[in-house]
Amino acid sequence: MTAHENHASAPQPRRLLQATDWAFIVVTAAAYLSLFLQSDFRLAPVTLLLLVALGVLYTAIGTYGFEIYVYLTPTKIKLLYFVFQLLLSTGIILLGRLGGALWLLWIPLISHSVVLFDRKGAIISSVLVIALFGALVGMMHGWQIGLSTGLAFAPGVIFVMVFTEMALNEARTRAEVERLAQDLRIAHDELARYAIQIEELAMEKERTRLAREIHDSLGHYLTAINIQLEAARAVQADETAPVVPLLSRAQALTKEGLQEIRRSVAALRTSPLADKPLPLLIETLAEGCRASGIETACTIAGTLRPLSPMFELALYRAVQEALTNVRKHAQAQHVSVTLTYAAESVHLRVEDDGIGSAEHAGGFGLVGLRERVQLLGGELEITSTLGAGFVLDITLRES
Repeated sequence: MTAHENHASAPQPRRLLQATDWAFIVVTAAAYLSLFLQSDFRLAPVTLLLLVALGVLYTAIGTYGFEIYVYLTPTKIKLLYFVFQLLLSTGIILLGRLGGALWLLWIPLISHSVVLFDRKGAIISSVLVIALFGALVGMMHGWQIGLSTGLAFAPGVIFVMVFTEMALNEARTRAEVERLAQDLRIAHDELARYAIQIEELAMEKERTRLAREIHDSLGHYLTAINIQLEAARAVQADETAPVVPLLSRAQALTKEGLQEIRRSVAALRTSPLADKPLPLLIETLAEGCRASGIETACTIAGTLRPLSPMFELALYRAVQEALTNVRKHAQAQHVSVTLTYAAESVHLRVEDDGIGSAEHAGGFGLVGLRERVQLLGGELEITSTLGAGFVLDITLRES
């Protein structure tokens, strides 16, 4: 019965003489052989020829015909098959005058009833075969012998039913295991593809982060150095002007920028915060802006509390980017930095009185800053018009 279940779960081209076919053939051959080996076996040649022809027909239908034309058909076809085979085997048994062990012809039919029908249908079919066998024997040898023969035949029928049911369950289990194994292989392939995609996305995200970090850190230092060198060049003609402090400041900024680059190379995710309080770091950035000649006010409002590292890094980079832009582009005299700690959020506002801009998209720095804020689920708003300064507002909400 295993071949039948496999056919249901994964149809394949039908091959002649499968394992179940051989079982059917062997049982049928045993039934005929028991008849032919009887000492009192006597049949007319025509009857013998008909008997063999019916046996061949019964075997052909029960093997090749069963799996191709019956097994996966509607219930009506299955009933028609069972009834036809039952009548055909009964005709063979009667033609052979119940000789030998022709009752063996019903064994494959009992097995097929378990395969074709539900448990109730298989039991009814088996009881019908037992009753038919007892009736045939009873008609020829008396009802008492027929009854005892039928009762003796019943355990064999039950054994065949149980064995077939076990084989079917084993086949179903194996088919389920094979299906699960196939699903697992498919899932493994999908997981491997997803892993490659995730790796590619992670690499792309890391490249973007590194580009943003290099712009935010190195760009800040180079801008500050450029401003210090321009100031030194402006006072170069005046021998009394303090050129040396400006050059010293530029040299110090150069060293800090070099250290920042080295940290970026040594650790991809280095943080400029280095366990320092965010207000102190913002004040340091403001001091650097003051050193360039721009009056810078720094205000911390609300109750200070530790924020997540990602929040603090985003706010630090926002102040750094905003003050760098003020020194490079704004031509401002005053700039204010206000960091406000609210109950469930933190708000940053950087405002200058420079020339402003009609274009709010900004360069790479502001684009990277906007991406950083969006990744944290925050909001970034830019307000600016020509001649009216530039305002950067960032709100980050804690979940």
